[in-house]
Amino acid sequence: MVAAWARMAGEGGARWRQAAAATVLVAALAACAPQADPASVAGFRQAVATGNFQAATNIATALARPDSSGRGTELLWSLNAGAAALHAQDHPRSVTMLDGAEELMRGVEEAGLNFGQTYRFGTYDAVMVNAYKAMAMLGRGDRDNARVEMNRMEERQARTVQRFRDQISAAQQAAEQQAASDPSRAQALQNAQNSPEVREQLQALDRWRSYQPFVNPAGTYLRGVFLLNSGVPGDAEAARNAFERVAGIAGNPRVVAEDLAMARRAASGQRPGHHVWVIFENGQSPLFEQLNFTVPMPVFMHGGVTVRPVTVSMPRMVFQPSAYEGLEVQAGAQRATTQIVGSIEGVMASEFRTRYNALLAAAVFEAIAKAAGISIVGAATQRAHPAVAILADLAATAAANVTQSDTRSWYMLPREFQAARVPVPANGQLSLRALGGPAETISVPQGRSSIVVVKAQNPGSPLTIQVHPL
Repeated sequence: MVAAWARMAGEGGARWRQAAAATVLVAALAACAPQADPASVAGFRQAVATGNFQAATNIATALARPDSSGRGTELLWSLNAGAAALHAQDHPRSVTMLDGAEELMRGVEEAGLNFGQTYRFGTYDAVMVNAYKAMAMLGRGDRDNARVEMNRMEERQARTVQRFRDQISAAQQAAEQQAASDPSRAQALQNAQNSPEVREQLQALDRWRSYQPFVNPAGTYLRGVFLLNSGVPGDAEAARNAFERVAGIAGNPRVVAEDLAMARRAASGQRPGHHVWVIFENGQSPLFEQLNFTVPMPVFMHGGVTVRPVTVSMPRMVFQPSAYEGLEVQAGAQRATTQIVGSIEGVMASEFRTRYNALLAAAVFEAIAKAAGISIVGAATQRAHPAVAILADLAATAAANVTQSDTRSWYMLPREFQAARVPVPANGQLSLRALGGPAETISVPQGRSSIVVVKAQNPGSPLTIQVHPL
């Protein structure tokens, strides 16, 4: 067998090297997909599911590859480490890791690049960096910097909305120009759009049409609560504006309507009484997996264009369950049940749907280009030894199937943010009971308002609780 391969190399060395190069290219293309140590990822997810956020913080920090300042150099795991540290109540590390993540995001934005090994973050990621930093600042008792982060969150949201809209518009125009310049590409794109797999995904995303793309009500609600309780002139009016925006997106749940009424009274000079706001980070935000589907496409090979099956890879959003239906909150004789004030699932689905057509066009054209690139090598080897031609054809087929989708996401984001509000209990004891799950009793400050942040990642997860005085 070795002698046969040597003989082929001698008879058609150049052609053989071209075919071998094709297989090397296939391997190189496949290697471009970003990867993390599976055991570490599994350990991180298990720690989060069981509420062991200190262990989750340590694992994510190692994967973030921190520099000498303690900031991560890998974006996605810096985000996970910062959020895990927040719920571990390791607030200094949370701020450090999220500062590093924000710096990495800023570098991507300034360079105008967001591809390859860099995590393709969404506007919801960028907004939640500042929201979580604000929570961590409150945990440190640093109200001034908590205010700074909440203001930056709103500024970032307004700024990023236009930036991402411009990016998507440019990508869609580029795709339309490519399709217009080559009717065969337009047909290939139409074939992909009509595939059952694509239609099924779009149907799943369309149920979130009511959510405005690139607007995250969860952070806006948190800012409204903070401003309502600041006592700074003008903040009550800003809180009113924040609650109005949340009400318009979340369908005006009762808790937001009552918050809005309180903010209106405060804006007219009637200071609110002391209350406890319970913020419930419920469940797991959507994950992404690679969706492969095969459609007929025109491919250049053997000196001409032929139609052959080509596999396209796209990220597919996979919706995850809530941990619990909600929380029942009791303060003395007062009871309330948490309601949804911001769906991260809805925010992500709305943004993904807005990007989808441009992502699909890019995936289709990339698959065609890769198949054609390897097929040119195959055409040049057809007159060589039959085994060389077979190898080239195998390389062409493989090249059409190595397109990799970026399926990473910020794992620590919840499915939804729920909220409830009760007066500060006279005895300082607040009872929390997950509907269909565990119960906890905690102490809250008396004589002032506070925010209680509760997190449960998966069905059956314990309640992880932290209290932030306002």
